[in-house]
Amino acid sequence: MAYNLRLFKKMTILFAEDEKIIREQTADMLKVFFADVLVASNGFEALEILADTPPDMILCDIKMPLMDGLVLTQKIRSLKNNLPIILLTSFSDQQTLLKAANAGIDGYILKPIELETLLETFDTVLKRKTPVVKFFTFDNGVVYNTLTNELYKHGILIDLGKKERNMLQLFIDNCDKTISKEELISSIWGLEEITESALKNLLSRLRNKIGFEIIVSVKGSGWRLNTSV
Repeated sequence: MAYNLRLFKKMTILFAEDEKIIREQTADMLKVFFADVLVASNGFEALEILADTPPDMILCDIKMPLMDGLVLTQKIRSLKNNLPIILLTSFSDQQTLLKAANAGIDGYILKPIELETLLETFDTVLKRKTPVVKFFTFDNGVVYNTLTNELYKHGILIDLGKKERNMLQLFIDNCDKTISKEELISSIWGLEEITESALKNLLSRLRNKIGFEIIVSVKGSGWRLNTSV
């Protein structure tokens, strides 16, 4: 079976596993296929890494101390984060798999890990989750490519920081909704403690680059994308 190895090589994967030998051996294997491999020994470490260095995919053991894979998945989904999550499990009973599905996983792999199964699961999940190239075009000359995360204004590439890109993508994904202050903070900073002024500074920088008329304030509710410009 042919796998999209070129896509893997552009991605960062976060791998969470409490058993040291399995963690090290699997991480070494993942480094062959992915651009970068982030490693955690439990769910708490994984959440900290996620907030600091957001990966493109998560592979984690279902049974870990402090915070297991199911709770980790639930917490990530509660932040409205839709990145692919694949669980490793020694359990094949329907009840465990149902709990995993309800938590919001995208796939699971039974231990011991087989390379062919691992790559096949990655490929299947990414085919379901990879977005179609879509351009958002505004009348003020701003065009945003949601696949490459590139912003152009009158044909000129505009540099966006990571959090600016994440914020713009969040508004685009929810273009018909008003996004509250709390939703913006949890989606962009995760569990990190930040001040309201930090949020407003980020909003101001983004609006300055794309046009203040594109992201508008909704009094008492938050902000939304103005798709009429």
